[in-house]
Amino acid sequence: MTPSLATCRLLVPPLTSSACKGQAGKIGVIGGCVEYAGAPFYAAISALKLGADLSHVFCDEQAAGPIKGYSPEIIVHGCMRGGGTKPDDAETRRQADEICKWFPALSALVVGPGLGRDPTLQAVAALVVERAVSVAMPCVIDADGLRLVLDRPEIVRGSPWTVLTPNKPEYLRLTEALLTEDKMRIESVDDAQELLKLARLLGGPTIVRKGPRDLISDGTCVAENGEPGSLKRSGGQGDVLAGTIATLLSWAKAASPCLPSGCPPAPVLAAYTGCLLTRRFSAAAFNMCSPNSNPAPRAKFERAPSKLTAAEGCVAWSILFHPSQASASDDGTRPY
Repeated sequence: MTPSLATCRLLVPPLTSSACKGQAGKIGVIGGCVEYAGAPFYAAISALKLGADLSHVFCDEQAAGPIKGYSPEIIVHGCMRGGGTKPDDAETRRQADEICKWFPALSALVVGPGLGRDPTLQAVAALVVERAVSVAMPCVIDADGLRLVLDRPEIVRGSPWTVLTPNKPEYLRLTEALLTEDKMRIESVDDAQELLKLARLLGGPTIVRKGPRDLISDGTCVAENGEPGSLKRSGGQGDVLAGTIATLLSWAKAASPCLPSGCPPAPVLAAYTGCLLTRRFSAAAFNMCSPNSNPAPRAKFERAPSKLTAAEGCVAWSILFHPSQASASDDGTRPY
């Protein structure tokens, strides 16, 4: 299944003069440890550049300063504190409370970019995910956040508004850990069928199997995205994808009651659209930076390719989703 661009457009809220700040999405990113301060920035800024109104980062206190320095657009909370080999239950709850008190001000979460493997940070993130799932908050789990699912798959089981975004080795670890009973996992099985089995086993979450072609499934269907992306696989593209999907997941929850019959499930559609957009952003940035581009200043060549800048994000969003860009057969009709 490959949703049409017109179907993807159904998720996008209209831009109106009566809208209030926050109605287009308020994204919270949980991640950022001492070693990895860039990953949560990419997720948070990508959520904003796609169209979310507000973006928060909840990170280790030692990472807060650098992340604040990257952009004034991101609200940074240095409310997490790693350290120690064994998490203290009271301290874990205290840190989780500092994040969860912001739930009323958020419409979606991203958990994992730059989180690291610190036991305390992992324990805090697990408790936050557990609470987010209990209130049906849309949640994208990526990178080090996927360790939570490996250790405790029940934490997301049955959660339809959770999206997992494993890369190839992360996906392999998930299948080895979960597809074990009755030799469910066999090497010759079709990729789509294996993904379908894994998603059904979790009973709700949507899984994005990233690769040369992205496969997306919630256990009821499989969507495929074979859109060409960048030829340069630089670090940070997964974080861009996670932030992009979080914004779309936020929009999807608002749009889901109005989606017409025959549409893919809203979380699957959000994940597919995120993959499509990220590949287009990445390809556009790579082509813009390529020495074969004509004409381009030398400075453009020296930029890191495949990263989403403000201008590239806004231009791509406008080209893909603005109604004036729609053809007669692809009118961009929105349900709300």
